[in-house]
Parts: sequence; C-alpha cells; structure tokens
Amino acid sequence: MRIPCLLPSALALITAGTALAQEEHLLAGPADSQEKVSSPILSALHSLRQEAVLPCDTWVALPDATLAGVTILAKNSDRTVFDCQPLFLHPRQKWSAGSKIDLGRVSVPQVAETYATMGSSPYWCWGYEEGINEFGVAIGNEGIFTRARKADVVAASRGEGPPLGPTGMDLLRMTLERSRTAKEAVTTLGALLEAHGQFGSGMPMMGFVEGAYDNSYLIADPSEAYVVETCGRNWVARRHRSGTTSISNVPSIGTEWDLASQGLISDAVEHGWWPADATSSFHFADSSSDPSPASLASAVRARTRAACSAGLLKHKNGSIDSRWMMRVARDRSTTPSLDLDVTASSCVAVLPAGPAATPVFWWCAGTPSNGCFVPYFIQAGEIPAILSKAGTVGRAITPPSRVAKDAFAADSYWWQARQICDLVQADYGPRNAVVRKALDPLEIEFEQGLGAVVELAANLRSQGQESKAQRVLADYTQACVDRVLAEFKQLGPHLRKMEIVIPPALQPFLGVYSTDLGGQSLDFEILAQDGRLAVRLPDDRVFDLKEPDAEGKRHFVLTDQAAVSFERQGSGPAQGMVFHQAGTKIPLKRR
Repeated sequence: MRIPCLLPSALALITAGTALAQEEHLLAGPADSQEKVSSPILSALHSLRQEAVLPCDTWVALPDATLAGVTILAKNSDRTVFDCQPLFLHPRQKWSAGSKIDLGRVSVPQVAETYATMGSSPYWCWGYEEGINEFGVAIGNEGIFTRARKADVVAASRGEGPPLGPTGMDLLRMTLERSRTAKEAVTTLGALLEAHGQFGSGMPMMGFVEGAYDNSYLIADPSEAYVVETCGRNWVARRHRSGTTSISNVPSIGTEWDLASQGLISDAVEHGWWPADATSSFHFADSSSDPSPASLASAVRARTRAACSAGLLKHKNGSIDSRWMMRVARDRSTTPSLDLDVTASSCVAVLPAGPAATPVFWWCAGTPSNGCFVPYFIQAGEIPAILSKAGTVGRAITPPSRVAKDAFAADSYWWQARQICDLVQADYGPRNAVVRKALDPLEIEFEQGLGAVVELAANLRSQGQESKAQRVLADYTQACVDRVLAEFKQLGPHLRKMEIVIPPALQPFLGVYSTDLGGQSLDFEILAQDGRLAVRLPDDRVFDLKEPDAEGKRHFVLTDQAAVSFERQGSGPAQGMVFHQAGTKIPLKRR
C-alpha cells in the first residue's frame, strides 16, 4: 500500500480533533493541586502520564579510553515531541547582592558571579538538559524514580507535600555556573539540593505531582567524572578516573561511593527504607529505588539502554572519538533504544586538558539518527541567534502545568530539525537513508576543518588577540549551521514527495478509534512507523507498540502499564480497539 505523505501538522489535526482542546486541561492538572479526573478514560490517560516520563541516557569516556587522550561526555535528551529545546550561551556575569533566579515556580538566591555556560534548555525551563561551562565541566542528567519521590507525591496528593524546588535541569545549570572542576560541581550540586530540594514537575503540561521525578547526573571534566544520584534531598557520588561509564533512568550506585550527603543512611533508616541493623552494608540503589511494579519495569528498560551504551563504549575502548560517541547516540539495536523518536537533542562534549584547551560542544537538535551534530565553542562568546529561538510559543520561564504546546516556526533551528525528524518518521527506513546520505558528509567535513580552526584560535589567544580568536570560532560555527540549514531546505521537499510504504500486515489496524466523552469524541490514532504499529494518544503523544502477546495485547514499548488490543473478524480490518491501562479497559470504535 502506498499513500502520499501528509505534513506532520496535518497528521496532528486529523488525530487530535476538537475534543483535545476541550479536555487537555484535565490531563495537565494545575500548578498547585492535583486535578480530579472525572471519567475512566481521562483517569487512565492521567495515570499513564505519570508512568511515561521519557527516558534519557548519558555516557562518558575518560582520557585512557579515547583516541586523543581527552574526556568525552555524551547525552541523549528525550522529551515530548513538541518540547522545543533551543541552545543557549550565557556569558560570565556579576550579580548584585540579593539577586534571585526566577525558575518559574520558585525563586532561589543568586551568587555574586556566574561562569559562562552553554546548554540546551526546554523552551519553558530556566535550566539545561545538558551543558558545558568555560572550564570544560560538562553535565547530563536523568530522571529517576525513588522512594523519596513516591513519598512526596503521596503527601502532595493529601495537601501535605514538600514545597516546590528546582528541576534537575535547573540544578544542572546552576552547578555549571558555580563550578571550576567536576569535584567542585559535585559538592556544589549537593549543597544546592540540600538547600532547595527538587520536588516538582520536569515535564510540560503536567501538574507538579504527576510530572515529578528525582535526578541522577554524570559530571565530567578533562581528568575525571562522577556519577551523582539523588533521593529527595540526599545524594551520593562515585568517582571515575579511567575507562568508561554510562547512566540511565535508574539508580546504579551500590555499596561503594566517594562523596555523599551527611544524612544519607540515617534518613533511609528513619523512613524504613533500610534496616537499622544493616547500616554497614548500606546499598544506595536498593534503599532508594521505588519498588512499585511500574518503576521496576521502567528500571529494567533503563538498564537495557545503559548496558547498550556501556557495551558500545567497551567495544571501542582505547580508540573512542567524537564520531563513535555520535554512533552510540544513534543506536537503535535495543528496545527501547538509545535513539528514540522523541529524542529532543543530543550532545557530545569533547573536554581537552590544559589552560589553552578549547572544549568542543557538538550538539544535534532533534533525533540524532535524523539530525546533524554541529561544533559549538563556549570560548566563542556567542552562537547563531536562530539556535536560541523557540517555536510559536516563544521562550518564557513558565510553570510546567501552564506551558502552552509549542509548534513549528521557520525561524527556529530546533523546529526545522524536528520537522525533518517527523518527515522521516512516516517511513523510517528509506527516508532515514536519504537523510544520512545528506548529513553524514557534513559532519565529516565539520570535523576535518575543526583542527585548523581551533589551532588558529589558540594562537590568536596566546598573542592576546582574544576578540579575533572568538571571531574565528564563532564564524566557523555559523558556517556549519548555514550548511545544515541549507541541507534541511533541500531535504524537506524531497522527503514530502516520497511515498509511504505500509507493510500489508499493518494495514488492517490503521485508522482513528474513538470513544464518547460528554458528547465529544476522544480520538486515538493507530499509525505505522518504522515498520511497526504505534498509537497517538489524544494529548498527541506517540508510543510504539510491541508485537501482540498471547492475549492479543500490544504493549507500549516505553511502559508495560499500557497496551491496546483489536476487535477483528478473521483477516478483515479491525472494527474496534480496547485501550488497557492499569486494569482499566476502554473500548473504542473505529471510524
């Protein structure tokens, strides 16, 4: 079966219908209370939102494991598909006494001076998903589900929860602004966490309870790295001075660590998370991990991805370079994979040692398998303005539950990249091949020209010509960005003209399935992408589906707490669908 390609905006309009606008506020919840959900279907979707905080992965190779003898840190940041994530560069700055940082839902004190930082940030959030500072300290973070987070959510649902705190993204940026080394970053992060906590949503259009998660971090500088994991206001850190390591959305530190908060063990005992007579064998991951079935299932998926990145790093141990880290970011060999269709950005931070060194922050907007890594330099002092543009909503620090859904804007680099990803998604195999044929040569060209540019900038800097050195670096990045934008301009029309090939086995299930809610139709769309079925929910989230189990249920790839099954007579087209979530069954009729 071949069908003409529909633009992503058209697909969204077909899928969402008018019911979404009327019901969306019930799914999101307010900023300061838990919304009561008034129907089984909304209750099921509301519960699924809490289970489906999207995954991220961060990995690092230290100097002995890399070809050039430098530290390289990489991260894939996964968000909802509309969560535009522009890139920002903030220069070093001094602040007056009493200054505050407005984080949208809470304000925290500012320090007298902040260091220059660069990182990508969701369009509504003050903090970074991933970033680097002027001293070559780089950080990526992950959402994790802990006993402390679960206790806070339960308390908040009773109106007794803790005060709102910064997001993990906010803590990441503040740490970069205040730290000269990885070790200093660990203690800075720990002090911020102990002082301000971390409770509240890190996901747009979610209430502070349903979108809340604790965080883990991978922090690196030119000589070492630390894994930092948190549980409420407590934290633990393990130092790595050689080799490689990977983290995902699950605690991984056990009985050995190098730094920790003072109340780590005593608080776990007080809350009943660890026996008082076994403190000598205290295991952080075992004591902190949320034991609920959904969290345990999420942990299995996270370990699958972490094992994948670890295995790929081990395969090239001693000869890892930036190109291999990009290869890891694009890996789709596992389910779920490191490279997901909801990946919002990816970075590869190359951190050479020495006072004259020039760190390189390779950054890819959108899904790395369908995007292009471009080199950015914090020493340049600037980045092209188009990189920091959001979509139609614009850039504003906003509480997550009040965030409006962003949409395509032609003057946003991120949205131009996201549009290419969406066009590839319609028929992944042949379209991804077209994109890689166009973008791979650009990355190779950018890397080949990098050495001469960095050397020239270093020579100018050694001669005291700092402004000329900055101009050399900034101009190189601008030229690279212009090349990518020109390629996007050619790729878009070409991909739109390509026909979509739907495997015959999937055709009987495709279409829109509806249920009535207060006189309005609530629509689910079954579509085909990357050779398998996927479901688009009424709030526009798309989930890949596994093959059917013995009961005919097709579980979501990202969470086993939800599934769909089809009503079908013989080999004919499906007549209906059942949405399964946490024991709830919602029948839907096919249009």
